[in-house]
Amino acid sequence: MKRFSFKLACLFILMFSMVSHAQADEDFPALTDNDIPSGKIIRASYFGGDALWGIIDGGADIYLEYGFDKLLLQEIEWKKVNFRVEFYRMADPRAAYGIYSVSHFKCSKRDTLSKYVCITPFQVQSALGRFYISIANDKGTKEAGELTTKLFEIVLSKNKEALFQIPDRFEKVDFVKSVKNLKVIKGALGFQNGFPSWFDKFESLNSYLVYLLPEDIGEKYSYYSLIKFNSEIDLKNFVSKNSALGKCKVFSEKELLYYESNDKADTKQKLFFE
Repeated sequence: MKRFSFKLACLFILMFSMVSHAQADEDFPALTDNDIPSGKIIRASYFGGDALWGIIDGGADIYLEYGFDKLLLQEIEWKKVNFRVEFYRMADPRAAYGIYSVSHFKCSKRDTLSKYVCITPFQVQSALGRFYISIANDKGTKEAGELTTKLFEIVLSKNKEALFQIPDRFEKVDFVKSVKNLKVIKGALGFQNGFPSWFDKFESLNSYLVYLLPEDIGEKYSYYSLIKFNSEIDLKNFVSKNSALGKCKVFSEKELLYYESNDKADTKQKLFFE
């Protein structure tokens, strides 16, 4: 009798665990069947912590580096197109924007629908508050792209999150055209994915946060960065290693402005350091 009771208790615990895993999290701007007439949600699963490795094998580490909390994965069939919708809830809006900033490339469209969005024929990516969102289709056709954008519009209408606030230094009028390229990098994987040419500058450092705005025009480049270090020692080590390559301005024990360029005619340098 005791053995039966123990097995029964274990079964109840397992069932409760499975139900909890499947329960909806109201924080997520999730899609529902009502949102997609004639469409169908064939999967809706939540994953947290180490379970992320089983979903994006080999790609989970960067999310954990930035501060991953929970993933909602939805798979949808709609008008003969298959969609994979991923909602990554991160630690805060900065972490979500950071993942977005090092994940999108060669956007066909930007600055439409939402402040932080990248649209391509196969995918829409966005940073909405604490959520990094990816909606991908398996066709890449004009119709599939339009449906992907429509799904994002529905998600956007459900969003209750405040968007990430870009530091004021990068919001100055001279950076209006390029600020959409601002990257937030936290750790080695962020550099490897988002700006590998600077990886070696930070290789010996343990903890840092980098706001990096790259501007490339032909063979000319200018890189503007605000760097927050974990310690004063790390800041001094960085300056010692890189001061010959670029211009540095220390404005607190752990914060630094760093500028690197081969464009001698760059007029925004002075504005950046003010």
